Amino acid sequence: MRFLTSFFTLLLLSVSALALNINVVREDAEVATTDAELTTASLKPKVCNPFYKGSDLAQKQYEALADYADLFVNKQDVLTAFNRYIPGAYKQHNPYAEQGRDFAIQYLINGFTPRGSVKTTNLTFFAGQGYGMTHFKMKMPDITFAVVDYFKFQGTCIVEHWDVLQQITGTEPNPIAFF
Repeated sequence: MRFLTSFFTLLLLSVSALALNINVVREDAEVATTDAELTTASLKPKVCNPFYKGSDLAQKQYEALADYADLFVNKQDVLTAFNRYIPGAYKQHNPYAEQGRDFAIQYLINGFTPRGSVKTTNLTFFAGQGYGMTHFKMKMPDITFAVVDYFKFQGTCIVEHWDVLQQITGTEPNPIAFF
């Protein structure tokens, strides 16, 4: 009997959670009625919120950095990454780049051109206390780098950037250099 009670309790909790998830999707969708509309509504692109201050801010910043890193490093989709997570003011500390979002977008798009000429691997990232960091290997046609990007958040938006690049020659005496 105890087993059946536990089973039914678990079943009710699962159905309640499913109903809650469907409700959230419907609220997001506003007037979605078909399965296709519900699926599309739940896949809306994320956009950062510079005013977010919830108790889960650290988690939201981590999720924002994870999506930004995937878009920027893995997919090399600079424009989408910037439109979602760097929508406004952008303070740049790279000595070879000008200030501002527009310059950064063009500079980075040019760096990934022609498409597929830059290979990125070994991506790791973390976020906490209002900052985030990505670390990855970037192989260009003539040179390979270990890259660290350091970001400052305002809410869930990236507002400031520092970076460090180290050239990887393949002749380093340290067998675990860089990664």
